[in-house]
Amino acid sequence: MRALAAAIRNGSIKISPDADKPIPRPILMSAGALALVALVSIATGRTTGVGLAETPQMRTIAHRDLRLAEHADGSAAVVDAVTRAPLISVRVGEGAFAVEALRNLARDRVRKGVPAGGAFVLALKSDGRLVLEDPETRQQVELRAFGERQAKAFAGLLPAADAENTRGVR
Repeated sequence: MRALAAAIRNGSIKISPDADKPIPRPILMSAGALALVALVSIATGRTTGVGLAETPQMRTIAHRDLRLAEHADGSAAVVDAVTRAPLISVRVGEGAFAVEALRNLARDRVRKGVPAGGAFVLALKSDGRLVLEDPETRQQVELRAFGERQAKAFAGLLPAADAENTRGVR
C-alpha cells in the first residue's frame, strides 16, 4: 500500500484524467445513459407506483403505547406510556431488542427535528403482523423482519387482555 501511495504522490500513477489521456468518450456516454435510465426509472416509479413497495394499511386490533425511559446511569427501560409501569428494564452493558428498536425510532425523531416526548405504538394488525409505529414521524417497523423470536418478545408487551390475539403473530 505504501508503494502505491508513493507512486500516486510522485505522479508515476495518475488517478485522474488529464489532457494527454482523457476519459474515453464511450465510457462517458455510457455513464450518462446509466444516470438517465436511473432518473427516468425513479420518476416512473414515483408517478405510477410501479416497483414501489408499500406497507398495507390494516386495521389495528390491539395496541399499547410505549415510552423509552433512559436513566442517568446508562440503563434503560421500556414503560407503558399510560400507566408508567416498567415492562422491560435493561442494565448498563446489556441489550434488549425492544430497547434498541425504540432507541432507533427516538434517534430518527432527533434526526427529523421532531420533539422526543411522544409515545411509540406497538400495534397488532388484523392480518397478524406486529408493528412498532412512531406516530410523530409516521415510521413503521414490521417486527417479523427481525424473526419470530423478536416478534414474540414484543407480543409479550401487549396488554394481557389482548394476549389471546397474539397467538397468530407473524
